[in-house]
Amino acid sequence: MIGKPLPLRDLGFRSTLELVADMPEVVRVCPYEKGTFVLKAIADETTKAIAKLVARQRRSTRARKSAATKTDAVFPSKNPQSFPRRGRAPVLPATVKAELQDLLS
Repeated sequence: MIGKPLPLRDLGFRSTLELVADMPEVVRVCPYEKGTFVLKAIADETTKAIAKLVARQRRSTRARKSAATKTDAVFPSKNPQSFPRRGRAPVLPATVKAELQDLLS
């Protein structure tokens, strides 16, 4: 959105997937076909109406397979829970969480 990579290492994460797995109130990591997964934004009060509209949309099988292939290419690890953690989980600043939630909305 801002044309720069996320400062994952500065925030204490090794990958974008590790970051989103640590924000269950913002995004859900869902298993998909053949060991791949899909990221689903969690709707809040301001985005529930939009979420309902999106849920009613029909998507072709081709579009879903294409999205899954792109997701797999970006995140080659099949299991988001397989990331080893060292010590305590990093604490994501509230401002960063809010910005990511706005972006996902």
